[in-house]
Amino acid sequence: LLWLSQTLSLVTITFVICSYYTYHLAQKRSLITDQQRQTQQQEDLLLKQIDIYQTQKKQTLLHYQHYSLYYQNWLRYLHYIRFFRAIETHLPSTGWINHYGEADNQRSLHLTLPNTQSLSFISNLKSHPVLASLTLSYLQQSKTDPSYTEVHLNGKSEEQERWNEEDEGNQ
Repeated sequence: LLWLSQTLSLVTITFVICSYYTYHLAQKRSLITDQQRQTQQQEDLLLKQIDIYQTQKKQTLLHYQHYSLYYQNWLRYLHYIRFFRAIETHLPSTGWINHYGEADNQRSLHLTLPNTQSLSFISNLKSHPVLASLTLSYLQQSKTDPSYTEVHLNGKSEEQERWNEEDEGNQ
């Protein structure tokens, strides 16, 4: 009887301990499952936010590129105006532009000027900040009218020089 009572007590204590341990493990598993669900929800939310951020970043980059191209085109237009106004101020009323070209950051300008004014025009180029980049390529008497001189000038494009200077200054 004593042995039976001790065995029954031992079985009961073992059953209670196992039940408590099983309950504790079930609670812990439930808590871990809840934490995993919350972590997954937070991860999903963060991934959605990253997608939104990436979309906004792409849109911002596209807007930046659009405005950058717009700015560069507008700046190029302003440089052309500035260049041709400078030419206009020094060009004699009886002279004219035969050709203007721009390729590979190089500008070429062909003018026809009266013989008496071609040297003063060339010397005035060096004193003007916009036209100083032009250098005399060659000079010849006009074949159509000997009282005129054909002047060929070459030089770097002003806006490219300025953009290169700004890039070097930013580095």
